[in-house]
Amino acid sequence: MAGLRACTLYSYHLQAFYWAGKRMANLPARSTDIMERWRIRLKTYRDVLVRFHEIGLKGKNRPMFIRQLVDNIRRATVGTGVSKVWSGRMIVRLSLDENADWELVRERLSRVFGAVKFAPAQQVPLNYNAIAEAVVELADERTFETFRITANRADKRFEMTTRDLNVQLGDLVRERTNARVDLKHADLDLHVETMADEAFVYANGFAGSGGLPVGTAGRVVVLMSGGIDSPVATWRMMKRGCRATLVHFHSFPLVEGRSREKARELAEILNTYQYDTRLLLVPFAEVQKRIILTVPGPLRVVAYRRFMVRIAEAIAYKEGARALVTGESLGQVGSQPLPNMATVNEVAHMPILRPLVGFDKQEIIEQAEKINTFETSILPDEDCCTLFVPKSPSTSVRSEEIIPYEDEMDIGEMVKEAVKATELFEYHMPIA
Repeated sequence: MAGLRACTLYSYHLQAFYWAGKRMANLPARSTDIMERWRIRLKTYRDVLVRFHEIGLKGKNRPMFIRQLVDNIRRATVGTGVSKVWSGRMIVRLSLDENADWELVRERLSRVFGAVKFAPAQQVPLNYNAIAEAVVELADERTFETFRITANRADKRFEMTTRDLNVQLGDLVRERTNARVDLKHADLDLHVETMADEAFVYANGFAGSGGLPVGTAGRVVVLMSGGIDSPVATWRMMKRGCRATLVHFHSFPLVEGRSREKARELAEILNTYQYDTRLLLVPFAEVQKRIILTVPGPLRVVAYRRFMVRIAEAIAYKEGARALVTGESLGQVGSQPLPNMATVNEVAHMPILRPLVGFDKQEIIEQAEKINTFETSILPDEDCCTLFVPKSPSTSVRSEEIIPYEDEMDIGEMVKEAVKATELFEYHMPIA
């Protein structure tokens, strides 16, 4: 039996080297103008494959997450030349028109939450020779010292195993290019996807935003200032699948209206990640006037925040939201030490989520730069929370200190009037 297995294995490898040599003999010499060949080839691709990861772990709920991802990709790519979007097994496929704008498609796909990686792919017949030729052509169009083959059989009926594809295609590329195989840190990752009726071949790919598709985790209301933090907090909640309604408090006409303009600009940027956005501008000046006349200076920041939470929660119930979100980072400013956060929390009846609570300022700035909100956030304006606040606000306000002053105000009526005076702005991506 051992001799029979050895003979079979020897015959198998002879056959593999025969086909590899045959393909090598018929392939053209490597091009000297690699980048130009790649640019030309990119224009001929008519398919894009999108990979996801966390969605694949959702068990029986996976189809719902995939449907939402497909819907979001359709919305994101309207007007780019994408003619069709549909899902396969653990993959989403896009078909491109002849005049598709690939750079615009790439930019839009990079913002779709749930997509981990995507790449323009070459469709080839479902046989080894066609796959091998496409793999070698892709290798010819690039310079690299190390590579790997990543084969995936979405349809297990394909005649070769995943391991066989990896080994044989790897031998082919190694013999042709003299590059080394490196499974962990390869310069070039050549992918092969075998489907039911065709195969796809592509190289490396582009990073997506990851996370979960927007629309799979419910709605939240974000207390969005015009600063750096809250847009980043919004983005992080979107990445976990939430739709975000944005609520911005402003003190116009006590101050200029620049913060309102910034909020609208930030809403437009954030809408590119969730496709439908509601921004509510809440006039806070009258509430502040009452607080200034009633509450001692050291307590005012916390008093402001408690009223903001009450108003935002009233809006959240109307919006069908299940939680509030803030951009607070523990200890960053006077209202954000833990005792003050706890005192603010006491007036809420729904969860207050703080996705940046453990981030330092530099980490938040780096994230803001990556999502293109930083330049808008740093434009000068007057935050309503900075009005009439002493230089040293209390960092440990207890509820029993502030409640007596709140009892002097008609909280319910003040909240009702602020909600009634709210302005609504809506932003929409085109519907596919």
